Amino acid sequence: MGAIHLVRHGQASFGSGDYDRLSETGHLQGRLAGEDMAARGVRPHVVVHGGLRRQRETAEALIAGAGWECPVETDDRWAEYDADLVLTAAREAGVVSGQGTLDTAAGSDEAKREFQRQLDAALGHWAGLDAFTEYATRTEAALADAAERSGSGRTTVVVSSAGTASLAVAGLLADPEGVVGVWARLQRVTVNTGIARIVVGRGGLTCVAVNEHQHLERAAGPDEPRRFVTLR
Repeated sequence: MGAIHLVRHGQASFGSGDYDRLSETGHLQGRLAGEDMAARGVRPHVVVHGGLRRQRETAEALIAGAGWECPVETDDRWAEYDADLVLTAAREAGVVSGQGTLDTAAGSDEAKREFQRQLDAALGHWAGLDAFTEYATRTEAALADAAERSGSGRTTVVVSSAGTASLAVAGLLADPEGVVGVWARLQRVTVNTGIARIVVGRGGLTCVAVNEHQHLERAAGPDEPRRFVTLR
């Protein structure tokens, strides 16, 4: 029996003008996740990350924290959907009207909440387009390839993003008609470096854990356990 560990990237630089890089907290989250996985006996035969900078940097932090020595590969299918293109499609369809982006959204809490409301509405619209179907097909194929290489007791660690990792998990948890709904809910709550675990067995793939982040709470301590827990 094999295993796949799906890790969301660490905190990126939301609203900084360059979202696709880890913040200082994001680098720390990656190292903490790696330390915790190593302490739990996770020994990957390969680490795979999407083609985005924040995913690569998280993989590097994981490996540094864990002390793993294994091949590292890039698979662009584990990258994230392009949020700006999703928002543009929704604006052209009249679904949303705001102009915020991941790179330019203002730093106030209310501005971030407004951006998230617009993105949620845009994703609901996008889920009915051919572009989403293509994205889902790529994600399913990437998961199938990870499963194939994880048979016979092998372990694969995949570093992805909230949307793509959540879609992979939703496909295992929901009936086909309900995948989009589960996907939408999961990606809203998947924290930075949250980990999903998938068992690869004779009967196929089984998701046995979603959004594990005890490594962050343990490192922060009992007085402020959510200090390192972030969603963006």
